[in-house]
Amino acid sequence: MREPTNQCLGIMGCGQLSQMLGEAANRLGYCVVYLCLDETPVVTGLGPIYGVDQFDAFLSASDVITVERESLPDDLLRRASDVGLAPNYDALVVLRERNTQKALLDQLNIPTSPWFLAHNFAELESGFASLPGPYARCKRTLGGYDGGGQWRVDGDSTSEIPEDAYPVIAEAEIAIDLEYAIVIGRDEQGQTTTYPMTENVMRDGILIGSFVPSGIDALLADQAKAIAERLVGAMNYVGVLAIEFFLTKGELIVNEIAPRVHNTGHWTIGAVGPDQFVQHVKCCMGEPVTPPHFTEAAAMVNLLDDKLPETLPAGPIRSLIQTYGKGVRKGRKLGHMTLIGPDADSVRSEAMGLIKALHDE
Repeated sequence: MREPTNQCLGIMGCGQLSQMLGEAANRLGYCVVYLCLDETPVVTGLGPIYGVDQFDAFLSASDVITVERESLPDDLLRRASDVGLAPNYDALVVLRERNTQKALLDQLNIPTSPWFLAHNFAELESGFASLPGPYARCKRTLGGYDGGGQWRVDGDSTSEIPEDAYPVIAEAEIAIDLEYAIVIGRDEQGQTTTYPMTENVMRDGILIGSFVPSGIDALLADQAKAIAERLVGAMNYVGVLAIEFFLTKGELIVNEIAPRVHNTGHWTIGAVGPDQFVQHVKCCMGEPVTPPHFTEAAAMVNLLDDKLPETLPAGPIRSLIQTYGKGVRKGRKLGHMTLIGPDADSVRSEAMGLIKALHDE
């Protein structure tokens, strides 16, 4: 651990991402203060926790402020910007809503599934014919993570979307061969570094596992890196950002972007130095990016509900289990496991066995 500094990182949010950010900041010698919004905090012991009614005190205690999620009240983000917000206000506002996120991707000529914005049922019905294929994935423009707030509809079932869901984006349903993700860090000087891509395993819209190396074609990996660099450069982004991709008919298209540390990068804890949380803290605090060093294979398996593995892989595979201290709720992420070893096939096989035992009913 480095020598402590006088600088303090303010983190808006008190969930597991804030927990891991605070742990990283403490290891780097920075103090941490938290703003608790509407969640039950799981960051006790890492730094002072302020409520929204103590926002002025939170601002005064912070030298730089970051967020654990992008869907935060606009007035709080604006005031945090006066202190120093990383990622910046504009990036968070554009990326937190799916329609403005998609519009930015279109502006930058980054491929996505064909889409349109519908403010009501009439606009959805009239726009449906513009999409190729009989089905569309409709999603709330704000929120709806882990598969929530989404509907698969055709031209005869658009009425199934509740009125209070609008506005929604309607995306053409595509054939998905595989799902990938990349994590990129960018510092204040505009330097970037990317982590190895992951291949992701999903169940009901929830990420349950990631594999590294991903096995993706090298040319596609280079394309994903170039997309990530173009995106963070266009927004003058500072911090860590994750991009989820679909592979369809041999081509990569962007699914969604998360302007923060992300579940798909949890495997980096204990596998590379620095992990995504250390990288994000360093970038936010004005330090340069540090390229990750990764020579082995890794896999991450999410722990949902109250299920835990009965056995762990034998050596030379190393196992790391991290729990978040959250209460049990159906489908809730309560922790994750990371497997690290010298042989990619063995690590993947062990991880798939855990996924089957924990997630296949």
